[in-house]
Amino acid sequence: MRELLIWVRGRVHPALSQAAGSIALIAVWTTSSPALACLNGVELHRKQAVQLANAAEKALADGDAKQALSMLADKLGSPEGYELSHQGLRARLEQLFAVARFRAGGQADIDDAITVLRQQLKDSPKSPWLKVRLAEALSHNAKGTKEAVKLIEPLAKEDLIVDAEGFATLARRRRQAGNAEGATAALERCKAMAKQPSLCSDAPLPPPPTAPRTKDPSDLPDWR
Repeated sequence: MRELLIWVRGRVHPALSQAAGSIALIAVWTTSSPALACLNGVELHRKQAVQLANAAEKALADGDAKQALSMLADKLGSPEGYELSHQGLRARLEQLFAVARFRAGGQADIDDAITVLRQQLKDSPKSPWLKVRLAEALSHNAKGTKEAVKLIEPLAKEDLIVDAEGFATLARRRRQAGNAEGATAALERCKAMAKQPSLCSDAPLPPPPTAPRTKDPSDLPDWR
């Protein structure tokens, strides 16, 4: 009988939480045998993971979320799976994948990204970056706008919004609420930080593209 452990939506399947002494993002095949189980994993070495994260961050910073999504899905959505014992680096990759998904993916990707970011924020409840990213992701969902405001306005009052995308999110939420002066102020802060001036807009976000959910290991038929 074949069993598979994989990373899905930023979580490790509970069937196995450890492999070879480390918390794993790993595909595991075991064969029924009274003597032993055969462990077969492909490790994503830390150096490779850092290179992947850096490349994805650059693509996102350059405004190319599609490229970031493509490169992350190619690695993190591989059928082989990946073992990555460094928890901080693993979280970083999960966060980048979530951001790429809600900026470039369809509605299913947006929903998955929100789920991942919520869990990340539970683990790091004081992180301004995670709060801003969750507010941004929620802004892509009509049902999430009120929650987005609750997340981002306190950060604005404490001057904890960390990037141009955050100020663009703030501007949209304020414009939607009828606060034109506040929206203009947020746009000015956005323009002072943005690499691409077109990023700084308080116009409503376009609807997400009609696209299938980005494939990740949970799509494999052997997953259970």
